[in-house]
Amino acid sequence: MTGVQHRVTLAVVLLCVCLWGTTDAGVAKERERIVRKPRKPAPTPSAVERSPGAPPIDMSKMWGKWYLLNLASQCPHQLQQGASSEATVINLTPPEQESSPVSVSTKTRFNHDCWEILQKYYPTKTNGCYILKGNSVSEPGTDVIIMELDNAYAFILYHKKGKITAKLYGRSTVNLSEPMLTRFETLAQEKGMSLAYLFPFPTFGHCDSVTKDHVIDCIPTC
Repeated sequence: MTGVQHRVTLAVVLLCVCLWGTTDAGVAKERERIVRKPRKPAPTPSAVERSPGAPPIDMSKMWGKWYLLNLASQCPHQLQQGASSEATVINLTPPEQESSPVSVSTKTRFNHDCWEILQKYYPTKTNGCYILKGNSVSEPGTDVIIMELDNAYAFILYHKKGKITAKLYGRSTVNLSEPMLTRFETLAQEKGMSLAYLFPFPTFGHCDSVTKDHVIDCIPTC
């Protein structure tokens, strides 16, 4: 009996050791699975960066009058106003020095009256990139990035609070080429905005003059 009891006891001990080892290994594997760090996703280009290898922006082509032809936006304010867009024209005055801000005048209609919005784009160290400061110290500024520019068209991005607005400007309101519009739509889609986010602007009825009491120096950008 003693030999039998000894063999039974040894079998029980071996079984317990095996079960303990299995359980411990399972816990270790589970713990390893839990603490394993996820792989970092591949870095993606910033939403406000120009295309890699894009030629420098020749700012001498930017000064003067531009007509707003099309807009794509993720901003709630812009989306609400998109369906009732009014003819809009901007005028950029070159700064006296490279370190000075660019004076920007925007004329548009509101409640059938012509308004002029005065703003200043402050230069940064990056070619074609500016900052539109907030209306208060606590309000974040808006990044202004000139994506593409030639003698006839300009693509400009406005980035604020993680939201993007893309605008297509032209020197004229006529002869908007289909390839240029397609390029703008492609740019908007690359920034996460489908055709549902695009709003064409009127090509007639622009404001020529504005009374003094209709001049303001602030406008919601997003």
